[in-house]
Amino acid sequence: MSVVIESALTAGLASLAAGLFWLLGWRLRRAHALMSALGVSVGFLVLYWRVQGRPDFPPIDATQWVFWHALFVLPLGWLAGIGASYRWVWVWGALLGALWLFAPPFLPLLESGFWQMPVGVGYIVGFALATWLLMTLSAPLGEERGLATPFLIALVGGVSAGVLFYGGKSASLAQLAGTLGAVVGVGVPLAFLRGFAIGRGAVAVAMFLFMLLWTTALGFANLTLGQLALLYLLALTPALRLLPFVQRWSPIARFALPAAILLLVGGAFVGIAYNAYMAQSGDYYSY
Repeated sequence: MSVVIESALTAGLASLAAGLFWLLGWRLRRAHALMSALGVSVGFLVLYWRVQGRPDFPPIDATQWVFWHALFVLPLGWLAGIGASYRWVWVWGALLGALWLFAPPFLPLLESGFWQMPVGVGYIVGFALATWLLMTLSAPLGEERGLATPFLIALVGGVSAGVLFYGGKSASLAQLAGTLGAVVGVGVPLAFLRGFAIGRGAVAVAMFLFMLLWTTALGFANLTLGQLALLYLLALTPALRLLPFVQRWSPIARFALPAAILLLVGGAFVGIAYNAYMAQSGDYYSY
């Protein structure tokens, strides 16, 4: 089976899994918060299994933590959909959860001495705080009906795939990031269903997984800190739609601003990474 067909089948199965859970959440409104996060999580698990195979537990490889964290992050995704009166539980729960989840994947770098203890702890705490901010700022996008949110997050996945492939030199992480974008992108056709929204939990889980993939590429592949920072800023771009003055714009303008940034800046970013990759002959990959 060709690589293209295999990749398309992987993306299709993962997206189908997510779509089924989201359709259940759309039909069973009381289960929407539960199904929202579960759709992304299960879709990503299917994706990982197809790309990397069955992971070990405890993990023996950096990328295997990504699989298990797609399960461990589920409670945070469910908390993201909690009622507005108890939203503070989600905010503090997301912070504590991110701090706890980001420690295990990077402990080998501390234990091996690759990261000195103060530097490594700073990285881990910084990753957790940045992820917490990304999740809490982006989660409200999941309440918006229409195709804008899943489409923009799918663009984040596309840019991530290009940068992780050419900049991070990790084909597996690039495929995981790109297909994660495709999984969320299945919300685009579903958006034509009356009253459909992918939900706060779906956005929160997707953003957590993107950040985990990028930081894994930083620690164990060849992604630079500058590339990680730019990917992070691009991931915040869809949340521009939530700014008070932007919400007064027309729906087309609110969609066009982040889409243009992701397409133009993200496209240029991938182009720069590609040129650097070609200049180095593109002859090695991390994993």
